Amino acid sequence: MIDEQDVEQLRTAARAKVVTEARNAKLLDAAFAIISHNSSHQRFGPLGEDLRVLRDRFSEVQNDDARRRAPALFQDAFQAGEDALAQRFSHPEIVDKLRQRHPGFSDKCYQDTVRQGCFLAR
Repeated sequence: MIDEQDVEQLRTAARAKVVTEARNAKLLDAAFAIISHNSSHQRFGPLGEDLRVLRDRFSEVQNDDARRRAPALFQDAFQAGEDALAQRFSHPEIVDKLRQRHPGFSDKCYQDTVRQGCFLAR
């Protein structure tokens, strides 16, 4: 049986992992990693990571832009997942649509968006 201490250790490890990933990624990918982590963990724990962990690497203007763009990509996850599950478009077509609508992210971010969208749309 998992006790409260085990749960807290898992939360701490997950937060440390996303912070490390964000600190080693390009700005948009870093912001997306944090937004994605926070969205998937918001119901199960304390407040997620803040994009302010990126202040030491990027300017305030860059952070503001990422703070706007990363959630916009994440908001399209449900539709991308629904399109994938209904087989309205091929997987590459869905990723291309995301890439056109939200340029500048890595392939991993687009793939994660489709994956999370499939989870949300089930």
